[in-house]
Amino acid sequence: MDSVLFIGAGRMGGLMAARLADSGVPLAVADLSEEALAPFRARGLPVATRAADLPGAIVVTMLPTDRHVRDALLGEGGACTGRPREIVVDMSTAAPASTIALSADLGGQGVMVLDAPVSGGMAGARAGTLTAMVGGAPEAFARLRPLLGLMCGEVIHVGLVGSGHVIKALNNYLSAATLWSATEALIVGERLGLDPAVMLKVWSAGSGKSHATEVKLPNHVLTGTYDFGQTLELFCKDISIAVDLARRADAETPTLDTLLAFWSAARDRLGGQEDITAIARLIGASGAAAGSILAARPPSEG
Repeated sequence: MDSVLFIGAGRMGGLMAARLADSGVPLAVADLSEEALAPFRARGLPVATRAADLPGAIVVTMLPTDRHVRDALLGEGGACTGRPREIVVDMSTAAPASTIALSADLGGQGVMVLDAPVSGGMAGARAGTLTAMVGGAPEAFARLRPLLGLMCGEVIHVGLVGSGHVIKALNNYLSAATLWSATEALIVGERLGLDPAVMLKVWSAGSGKSHATEVKLPNHVLTGTYDFGQTLELFCKDISIAVDLARRADAETPTLDTLLAFWSAARDRLGGQEDITAIARLIGASGAAAGSILAARPPSEG
């Protein structure tokens, strides 16, 4: 079994790395946060804040941006500046052009690169039901398919390196559209006297079905927890990647452009570290009836 160095033990990455450890994979974990490393240190696994200090033929990254990925791999103390590596799998959501450039740089060292971003949120990471969309050489994909299957319920090879990040950015564009529109619809129906839970049940059984109606709204908005596990800052970054892809494709995307404006305004109003489901508080706050479930916690000023 291949040894793995997992870089990025944050909210998503920590859950994914734990699944590998539970499956008996020879695992080392790197993260700048000692708090994030603590659970893995308690299990007796090799951990460090410098990736170069840790073993692992396979390197998996789960980090906020492509800049973080590049620094973790090629910066001072980076994973690919020390011990020999064979394959890098970037499971972050990153810009495809950056991944292609990274693949060219690491290819000169004999290291293959797969981009394997995932969809499914923290619940999917915890349950091992994520969907991975993988770009890269077929032989590298075939070798790592079983490893990815320990973290994901669906593992789909989508094309050359960078293709996974293209599809993930477009996936998050669709996610942004359905969450925003479904939240608006829910608020309209609630103000007309309908039960939000009943509306979601009906929509999820019909043509209005989406991840927003089935998961995000019932589990993270109606509960008042607003804890799906994705920040507005990173979500806007993902939508911006999709906008850039549209420009590169010379495609007119007025819906995508408008969504970026909506989501960016929500980030600026609520704060970048707020959960994406917190837009329900923002949308519902305008003229909302007293006691509304969706507007019970209005956004703070400032």
